[in-house]
Amino acid sequence: MFETRHDETTVQLLVSGEQDQSAIRDLLLSEYDVVVDDEIQPASCYLIEDRLLPKYGSQLLARKQAEHPTFCPVVVIKRQDSSFSLGGTQQVWQREQAVVDDIVAAPINEQVLNYRLENLCIRRVQSRKLTSQYEQIEARYERLFESAEEAIVVVDVESNEIAECNRAACELFGYSKFELQRLDPSSVIQFEDGCEFTEFTEHLSQQDAGVTKTLICTTQWGQSVHAEASAAAIEHAEQQSVLLLIRDISERVRRQKQIRVLNRVLRHNIRNSINVVNGYGELISESTADDEVSAFAEKVVDRSKELLDLSEKSRTVSNALQAGDELQSLDVVAVLDRIRAALSDEYPHARIELTAPESAQVFGNSYLQTALYELCENAIVHSTQDAPLVDISVTEAQSAVTVRIEDRGTGISEQELAMLEGEETALRHGSGLGLWMVNSVVDGIGGELDISTDSTRGSVVTVSLPQPAE
Repeated sequence: MFETRHDETTVQLLVSGEQDQSAIRDLLLSEYDVVVDDEIQPASCYLIEDRLLPKYGSQLLARKQAEHPTFCPVVVIKRQDSSFSLGGTQQVWQREQAVVDDIVAAPINEQVLNYRLENLCIRRVQSRKLTSQYEQIEARYERLFESAEEAIVVVDVESNEIAECNRAACELFGYSKFELQRLDPSSVIQFEDGCEFTEFTEHLSQQDAGVTKTLICTTQWGQSVHAEASAAAIEHAEQQSVLLLIRDISERVRRQKQIRVLNRVLRHNIRNSINVVNGYGELISESTADDEVSAFAEKVVDRSKELLDLSEKSRTVSNALQAGDELQSLDVVAVLDRIRAALSDEYPHARIELTAPESAQVFGNSYLQTALYELCENAIVHSTQDAPLVDISVTEAQSAVTVRIEDRGTGISEQELAMLEGEETALRHGSGLGLWMVNSVVDGIGGELDISTDSTRGSVVTVSLPQPAE
């Protein structure tokens, strides 16, 4: 029994007949405040005679719904001749069964009645505490939601409507919350990859993991804002929804564009200037009769060609690092076949042996071929043989494909290998740039790069690439 009376001890008694009302009321008064009224009143629990359920059932259901998620118990006093039961299938009682939480059989046993009511009131107290905790959590969520610096938009998947948005979203798009919630999401959010908004939300709602996508946000004033969105499926207001956390990346995009333009202009100007230096060096070498001057001029020509090669390689590296291609399934054997054909044309004196299965699928992007080409070409260029031999092999394991490239050259210098340890010294001298690019591409697709080298036996480069799930 309750040791002290408290807020959860009010019972409304809904029983016909003054004699029955008085008898049951006397059973309850020692532990509960009892309300006897023909109209439904606020109470902790309702004790109702089964024959009155048709009269009060709808009102009690409304009361339970109004109190939700706090538990509002209803107990039925079942007469001896009544057919009512919680698990029954009688058509006449189906609506009432949804209202009732427990049954006490008549004639009433005082101990049984108080035991049932005590348990139900304890459940009500617990539910009220849980409701209070839930409301506190919800209030904290609301504060975080509204105070977040990033724009947050919640879209109902079924209706394709903006169900919720925060202050930052209103500031980003230039609309009030009322206006934004009445707009078609696709009118203000467009994905850069061309994906339809409804197609995106429907697909994401079926996934466990979230995604990050770049998009264009269209403001009320017609401005296009470059943005990045982290999106995930959630349940909002008991509806399947998608939450988008949107970050304005316009400044980042602007800087990247400026850097690309600056790099392009610098490479163009440097390339033109080096070509001029190269031309004058060749002219001096051909026109002078002084052997020493001619030797100096040839050194100028050689160095200018090295700089031109470095400029071209830096362009390739820059493009590879800025590619941002989505991963896709590629046949690495077909990629290596194309590389072997291209290198055979460029270096006809080289021997390139490829040992591989008919096909091997890996995760990769468009710059995987660039990276593997760089490794194979290095094997030829650094060889000391008149007819360089490069052995390429492909093997498949349980979850990865290994590409092994072996040469008979002089090995790779410590300066070039330094970049694999995260050191930038090699890059300041221009050497190691190709390996740096290869390492970045392989790392970006979730692979691993390993190099063993010896100045007398050559180098072995092993590239481990992830396989797509079957």
